[in-house]
Amino acid sequence: MKGSYHRPTYAEIDLNKFLNNVKIAKDSSKSDIIAMVKADAYGHGAKELSLHAYKFSNVKHFAVATMTEGLELKDIFNSNNIYDIHIYILGYIADKYIKEAIEQGLVLTIFDDEFAKQVSDIAGSIKLRAKVALKIDTGMNRLGFSPDILFVDFLKNYQNIDVVHVLSHLATSGSNIDFVNKQTKLFDMFIERNSEYDYTTSFLNSSGITNYENKWSFTRPGIAMYGYESTNRLFGIDPIMSIKSIIVHSKVVKKGESVSYGRTFIADRDMVIGIVPIGYADGYPTSLSNKGFMFVDGIKCPIVGVVCMDMVMIDLTGVEGIMVGRSVEVLGSNITANMLASLAGTISYEILTGISYRIPRVYINERL
Repeated sequence: MKGSYHRPTYAEIDLNKFLNNVKIAKDSSKSDIIAMVKADAYGHGAKELSLHAYKFSNVKHFAVATMTEGLELKDIFNSNNIYDIHIYILGYIADKYIKEAIEQGLVLTIFDDEFAKQVSDIAGSIKLRAKVALKIDTGMNRLGFSPDILFVDFLKNYQNIDVVHVLSHLATSGSNIDFVNKQTKLFDMFIERNSEYDYTTSFLNSSGITNYENKWSFTRPGIAMYGYESTNRLFGIDPIMSIKSIIVHSKVVKKGESVSYGRTFIADRDMVIGIVPIGYADGYPTSLSNKGFMFVDGIKCPIVGVVCMDMVMIDLTGVEGIMVGRSVEVLGSNITANMLASLAGTISYEILTGISYRIPRVYINERL
């Protein structure tokens, strides 16, 4: 176990499971991958997992959302004397940071003419060529050029740009196959119309890898690497994070007494409750108040009352013996992010990315 922490609540990240998930994503893709490590690798630790993927799974392409994420990732690779990696910035970069991004060799995603002109002009002013990925909008209606765009016109207009990659994004990869087919047709049409140019391509995300055959240069697995996939068809992947805590205090609540703010829970009997040091400031949603549950010695313990900023109260009915100091499973084999998301009325992505930096990440099964 690697890491130090100063509280009884922590997240354990299993690196062996992570590498197995990466292998399954690669095998299912039948291609190399661009590993999605934005949002701190969906809350799991981008620096640690990116390095591990590079060293033990030969992953050399990584995608993040922001300039800060890109620079942090590049710094960790540079500090380990690793330079043969490619970092894609998928989101918007303010014009005042474009120069630095180009100098650092980050691959910028170009999605409209205004941004393309900014990048080309700044690259020209510092006598460099900007590496970019061209985003094609095939139906997501978020970022991207029309599939009708022609490379010959784009390169003529923006002469200080090197397009190294072209990507699009599925809107319904886990559900509406007709819309997937429509998007695929548009993306393939773009590629065919611009086939004389040399660039790599990517289209499929985690659920796309699961449900469709990959015929492009890369796939872009995200949540599948961390053990989840919305259609539950990518067999063999396992969640790599568990969250553990302890009971720090217990007390008897009499029938008719209330627990936590607002008196939303009134005991219908005498009961013993335990206080667990995790709360909404740690990313444990208030929407789990009186809905969620944790496990103590394999016994399901419902949350009682409103989730506080730093504490949660659980019903210890059925738990025998001394309570204080007992281990609590907040997230793990008995309760997954999918389960928490369903109870909270959200998605597993939001549960995982919402886990606060107040919860230390501890890495186990690390290969040296």
